[in-house]
Amino acid sequence: MKLDRRVLVRRTLIAAAAMVPIGAAVAASVPNDAVAGCQITVRVHNSGSHGFDVNWDASKVKARGGTWDKLARNSSEHVDPGETKSIVYGALFNCGTNRRYQIQTTRDGNDETTYFPGETTWTTDQTPTINISR
Repeated sequence: MKLDRRVLVRRTLIAAAAMVPIGAAVAASVPNDAVAGCQITVRVHNSGSHGFDVNWDASKVKARGGTWDKLARNSSEHVDPGETKSIVYGALFNCGTNRRYQIQTTRDGNDETTYFPGETTWTTDQTPTINISR
């Protein structure tokens, strides 16, 4: 049996229209932490008695099993004693991924690197606050 082109096109469109609600239902049922990507707010708190600059563009994040990625591009700001500054990082992996942060600060021309939660440890915290005393 040979089908007319118009009949084939109509059947294809009907089949495609039937799949759209199914795809939407599946997408709606996926939990948020299973979807790739996560917005992470990284905070730096100055717990010392001197101000310093946090160099967001030189600061990095690493997902376990991944490589280091910059937190920002061309961004730095001054953090006075007792003050907290933050940046939102759009991570590539889901929110439950283990991460390590490397924060670059400068005071009086001297650079310092602080790791959070540590040089060899990981965190899944989506709003880490990194205390720095300089």
